[in-house]
Amino acid sequence: MEIIDRNYYENMITESLGKGEAVVLTGHRRVGKSTILENLSRKFASKGNVIFLDMEDPDNSSINNYIDLHEFTKGKLSEDRQNYLMIDEVQEIENFEKTLRFLVKQNNVDVIITGSNAFMLSGEIATLFAGRCTELHIYSLDYQEFLLFHNLQDTEKSLVSYLKWGGLPFMHNIAVDDLRSRIDYLGGIYNTIFIKDIVKRHNIRNVTLIDNLARLIADNCGKLISANSISNYLKGNNTKVAGTTINEYIGYLCEAYLIDKVKRYDIKGKKVFDQQEKYYFEDIGIRNYLCNDKRNTDIEKIMENIVYLRLKELGYDVFVGQFNGKEIDFVAKTGDDIRYYQVSYTISSDETYAREYGNLKLIKDNYPKYVITMDPLASLVSDNGIITVSLHDFLMN
Repeated sequence: MEIIDRNYYENMITESLGKGEAVVLTGHRRVGKSTILENLSRKFASKGNVIFLDMEDPDNSSINNYIDLHEFTKGKLSEDRQNYLMIDEVQEIENFEKTLRFLVKQNNVDVIITGSNAFMLSGEIATLFAGRCTELHIYSLDYQEFLLFHNLQDTEKSLVSYLKWGGLPFMHNIAVDDLRSRIDYLGGIYNTIFIKDIVKRHNIRNVTLIDNLARLIADNCGKLISANSISNYLKGNNTKVAGTTINEYIGYLCEAYLIDKVKRYDIKGKKVFDQQEKYYFEDIGIRNYLCNDKRNTDIEKIMENIVYLRLKELGYDVFVGQFNGKEIDFVAKTGDDIRYYQVSYTISSDETYAREYGNLKLIKDNYPKYVITMDPLASLVSDNGIITVSLHDFLMN
């Protein structure tokens, strides 16, 4: 099978080496962590001594605990070359951190690991490594990677396909016209995450409830949600569930990297609210699967989700902005860099234009402000320093 580079992530991993810390790749299932690791192992072979350990390979079944791992690595480490220890599905090794904590302290050993979501959750890995680790989160393919993987030209049709199917890397092996297989694949990934990383991990008995919750969040992607509002909605449908249970279940969906929680940020008071958040999916294809592909009525929700993923991939902390009672779709922050974004399918009507630009005009600071739209000539529009960008140009630049 052809291996396609994901240079953005490979470069970040390479830059994180040599600092006495393990590099930990996180992200939901089938997002491409293992392939990135395998690709790096081939590239690093010319730089030093690569020790690659796939714990799903039956040949490695004798490595059960940290002592076995210590004995295995001790016999393979080189004294006069840089060593690159790469372990895929590291959670299969009991107490592995006891050996890896020792190895990352060595001057000539770099450690890169991945693990299933049932393990790489809630800061567990950072605790096990006593802080001696760098986490790199792997997202599904962005639009430019999507074009590369699917060998597509950059056209309106390609963008629509991306908005429909999302960015799970394996999808490029399924024919575009084989709709049944594509839908089944997305469903299979969702079911694997749902069963292994949520239901079994947390011993959930009310499976139907948490599945319905995932679908409800998918249908309300980009809307402010609270546990109480969901509880009241379910009560109206003759399902009585406490808000605390809803909060707990939403936490499980986030832990499995199925969805991300985006908190509200008061732009004027510069504080983060702990109530009423928005939720976005880490792969838009899975979100569309759960909504039975409501593209025609949900285009703005899909656009928002895609913009959110792009901002996260670029390294921003992302919030929902609040300013004098008005909402800003996204406040993106990294260090001293702050940017404001509104997302709208079209800005052709006076009402929509006034709302999207008007909310941004209320903010009097000098940080960049953007309106992202599907209007084809959007990038030619500017208003009081507010930059209008087509979704296509935003994803390509």
